[in-house]
Amino acid sequence: MTQVMRLLVPGNRGCVAGNGTLVPSSTALRVPTAYCDTLLPKKRQCVAYSFGVDSVWDFDNALVAKSCHVISFDPFCCGSAHHIKEGHDFVPIGLATYDGLAASADPAHPNTTHPVMTLRTIMSSFEHTKVDVLRLKVSTPLEWKGLKNLVNLGIMEDIRQLSLNIHLKDDDMWEEYKTILTGLKTAGFLPFYVSKQPNAEYLKVQEGTQSLHSRYEVAYGNSYV
Repeated sequence: MTQVMRLLVPGNRGCVAGNGTLVPSSTALRVPTAYCDTLLPKKRQCVAYSFGVDSVWDFDNALVAKSCHVISFDPFCCGSAHHIKEGHDFVPIGLATYDGLAASADPAHPNTTHPVMTLRTIMSSFEHTKVDVLRLKVSTPLEWKGLKNLVNLGIMEDIRQLSLNIHLKDDDMWEEYKTILTGLKTAGFLPFYVSKQPNAEYLKVQEGTQSLHSRYEVAYGNSYV
């Protein structure tokens, strides 16, 4: 657990602008999100994928305002696939390690299935070779497995920055949490913004002034690009 805590220490190397640009939260249940403006492309339109919207559009709208083409994904909210506004589209699918149907792991949507696709399939369908900003909710073991799959397949080299809403909630997953976060670091992703969520539980791990909690908002920049 201490090693996981150390991997969640923000630094300037992930974003030359320091903490990046904060996006205020419209709900008291979440802290602000962040993105690194200096990692957005200057000579072409940036591309952003946001998975697990859950009807909170703060991050997505902020990147639309930066003239990015934002595609928001969530199988459980917001209706069928549709064009929201200029530069912003919605698709009701989830991210997975395969293309097909998945059983819901969300207690708010029990006994249901929903369509899922791999990131590579989604990128290919939109003819995107790079994703400048990838936002993910990483809470369940399946979602952590999906992030690990992205690292192991080398897809992260096509991502410029990563925005994560993470939940460290399973006692038997700590070695896996460490492996996945270490994999991100090895792939060049360094955290430049880390903030615990308002409903985070203190996990009774302390090292100096640093402590470990169960829920975080984390923004990473790819130091290899």
